[in-house]
Order: sequence, then structure tokens, then C-alpha cells
Amino acid sequence: MEKRLRDLGSRSLRVLLASLKSDEELAKELKRILEDLGISVSKFSSLSGVPLSTIKKILRGRGGVTLSTLRKVLKAIELVEEGPKKPFVAIIAAVTTLSRLRSLTLKLQDRIITIKEYGVSTLDEAIKAALRAQSDGAAAIVCAPIVAYLIKDFVTIPIVTLDVCYEDMERAIKIAAEKIIERSKGM
Repeated sequence: MEKRLRDLGSRSLRVLLASLKSDEELAKELKRILEDLGISVSKFSSLSGVPLSTIKKILRGRGGVTLSTLRKVLKAIELVEEGPKKPFVAIIAAVTTLSRLRSLTLKLQDRIITIKEYGVSTLDEAIKAALRAQSDGAAAIVCAPIVAYLIKDFVTIPIVTLDVCYEDMERAIKIAAEKIIERSKGM
């Protein structure tokens, strides 16, 4: 518990401490932080997953805040403080396959694409790794065809399949990186 408190950013810690004092203190502190961060109430609601009406109620100092709502508020503050994550290619594969990687970056069209490894040993772990990779900010996933078939309904980012030989892994990473660049041009 103590370590988790130390890991909280100063803004998150201020909100947590204010919530322990009173609903009014929480309202004052959250208002200050939203102003400091330059984020609107509706944007914060969307980011946190807390309904706008609940956020407005908190900001008026009315009604108790549930623990799950407080967790969402703290997580949203941390996300805003961290800023946008740099997109990367996630590779979901067995550790032995991942050991063949020579580099965790790829230069493509004057951009450096980061590669993050997600080692798995079961299909269940592969599904969890895909969800974790998307949550971590992956812009594309490289994996075996069987894994791609299993995760296609769970993730919203491009999936590129590969066979286990090294040349195919490099080619799949390059294709995934190209998809990241294509998507960023469309935004």
C-alpha cells in the first residue's frame, strides 16, 4: 500500500488525500487539477470512463464517491500526466521465438518504430498479452496465425501474422510498422 502511494503522481496523491477529508475537499482539488492539466470536464469523463453526470456531482461536492470511481479518476489523472504514448509494434510469441530478434527498433521512412516483446507459452496467455499490448499503447500486433485468429475479436489494432522463421518475423514487423505510419498519416 505504501509503495502504491509513493508511485502515485503528486496530483493523484492530492486527489486521494482530499477524498479522505471530505467531498468538498475532493471537489476543490479535482477542479484545481483539471484546470492545471487544461482538460475539460467532458474530456476527463470520457478518458476516465466515469459518466459526465458523476464527474459533475463530484465537482459540486455532492454525494460520496465509490472506490471504483475514485480509482478511475486517479488512473485518468495519471494518463493525462503521462501524455500520449509513443506507438509501438507488439510481438506476441514464444520466448524462444523472441530470442531470435536482433533489435527492438526499426527505422522505416525516417521514423523509428519501437518493438515490444510479449512472451507467452499458452493460447490463453496470448489473448491476455494481446489485450495488455493494446492497453499499453501498441499500434499493431505481430503474432502467429492461430493467435491472430483468437485475438481478432478482442483488439481494434492491426494484426500481422508470421511464421516462426526469423525472416518472416522481420517482414511481419516491417508490415506492422508500415501500418502504423499509414494510420498516423490518416489522422
